[in-house]
Amino acid sequence: EAQMSLIPLAFGIIDVTRIVLVGADILLEVDKKGRANFDFKAPGAKDKPAVEAEQPAEAEGGGALPIPVVREVVIRDSRLIYTDAKAGASHEAKIDELTINGEGPENPIEMLFKGSYNKAGIKMTASLGAPIEVINPTKPYPVELTLEAGGATITVKGSIAEPMAGKGLNLAVSVKGGELGDLSSVAGAEVPKLGAYSMSMGVTGDPATVLNMVGFKGALAGSDVAGDVTVNLKGKRPFINAKLKSKLIDVTAFGGAAGGAAPEAAGEKPPAKPGDRMFPADPLPVEGLRAVDAKLTFDADMIIAAGAKLSGAHVGLSLKGGNLTVAPIKATVAEGAIDGSINLDGRKKAARLAVKLLLSKVNLDTLLTDMQITEDIEGIGNINVDIAGRGTSVAKIMAGLNGRAGVLMGQGRMKTSFLQNMLGGTGQVLNQVLDKGKAGYTVVSCAVIDFPIKKGIATAKAFYIDAEARGIIGTGKINLRDETLDLVVDPRNKKKIGKAVLPVHITGTFLLPDYEIDKVAAATQLTGMLGIELPGALTGAQGGGETPLIEGPCAPPAPAKAAAPAPAPAETAPAIPTTPDEAAKAVEDQIEDKVEDAVKEGLKGLFK
Repeated sequence: EAQMSLIPLAFGIIDVTRIVLVGADILLEVDKKGRANFDFKAPGAKDKPAVEAEQPAEAEGGGALPIPVVREVVIRDSRLIYTDAKAGASHEAKIDELTINGEGPENPIEMLFKGSYNKAGIKMTASLGAPIEVINPTKPYPVELTLEAGGATITVKGSIAEPMAGKGLNLAVSVKGGELGDLSSVAGAEVPKLGAYSMSMGVTGDPATVLNMVGFKGALAGSDVAGDVTVNLKGKRPFINAKLKSKLIDVTAFGGAAGGAAPEAAGEKPPAKPGDRMFPADPLPVEGLRAVDAKLTFDADMIIAAGAKLSGAHVGLSLKGGNLTVAPIKATVAEGAIDGSINLDGRKKAARLAVKLLLSKVNLDTLLTDMQITEDIEGIGNINVDIAGRGTSVAKIMAGLNGRAGVLMGQGRMKTSFLQNMLGGTGQVLNQVLDKGKAGYTVVSCAVIDFPIKKGIATAKAFYIDAEARGIIGTGKINLRDETLDLVVDPRNKKKIGKAVLPVHITGTFLLPDYEIDKVAAATQLTGMLGIELPGALTGAQGGGETPLIEGPCAPPAPAKAAAPAPAPAETAPAIPTTPDEAAKAVEDQIEDKVEDAVKEGLKGLFK
């Protein structure tokens, strides 16, 4: 339907009072070969070379043809459907109502749209400048727009110096909504439910060259960020330069960004199964690092990551050609300090990851409790990580990892049950070794753990916990390639006491560790305490195989040495045992008159 004023037409003026379109279905299609039904070129036709724009046609008697005056356009109950068979995509826009009102080419335009996009409701109102100012601008073109979709309200207000070219933006933009997850209907993909959100900024510049986001402010899930951002689009890759600050960034609230579900959605993890791996083998998406370059500085009053609370944080970031460096990383954490850097070089298919982190004089009770690791350690300590590896996935990086990781703790205490579970497994293999002390705690003078790492193998150079009556020594290796364990935890008495100390052999995988008494090492220690010599053919060592001492106050006690027994007459010398059962019987015969029946029965069970 079209309505036109006839009297102005007699004077050469096209004055359309109203255009109405109802019930239209507009179908745009692209087939599997990429051919579009809206491409009207003849088959095989080539694009004509660009020519100078034609001058407007002149009306009879001279002068350009008049610009039509359209006062109102109304479209109702119509659909626009776009289907791309080649890309496998389909989108539908439904127009319930679209009205455009204007008194003429020199007058402002008012717009109203009500409809949906992919079944998500949309409402838009807009006030725009005169149409003639789009073609021949004499002043910045005014824009005022409000869009409501997916629970979000978006407002844009300001002006554009050259509207046809999109240059000279001077806009105030704001976005706010009650629930981020409601945007899923508009985005066409699942958006996490993180609560209310808001964003505001001034946008100036040219989308083809440089865009400035001035006075940026954003808030989501209790976190906030503010600052200025510049995007330079003139180079080979976009370059983002930003200086940001925040009162609070709570990474744990974002869940997926930290590698897991949001806290309220996270359920109890299913038990591990044989063959399960800790390190993911999924390819790292390093291609995204090559899409943009960036330089960023960020200061935050508080950052919460994995539960740890970092105050007074200062972070720098540089990204160039796929090489990402996060440095420095400085903050106060758990009454101590953190200083470090992270580099992820994605310029090649196999990315290189290097991490250096030093946590100095941190309160381990506060740190580990905040991170929900354990509440069972109290003391001040240092944590030092300096590692590097290369690979196409986290699993491959860990398999070739080099570097060092260590922990040093001063005087404190640990819950005895925690030590039992950590070093002896849930089966409480060390249940009879550790002294429970007051309120179930074991006092610790110091603890040191130092694992050099070479080609994915971490070897215990130092592993010692100086407990009240005993020192706990660890030896062995951790295989990051196949995620297996081969460690021996060896509790040793500081002085001669009657209670046996039994080394524990930890094997299995990271997700399914296995704990058992190290029988031969246990026999060596027990017989040494009792003044009995276990044959060297069984222990595989001469002199007991001492563990090197650690310099300083955290030096472990040397293993007990067997007293030299009187030699037996040659004709009565017993045969050398060749199996654990024979060794147990030989030791049992020697101690029969030296210990009480309880110790004897305990030794019988040692090799079961």
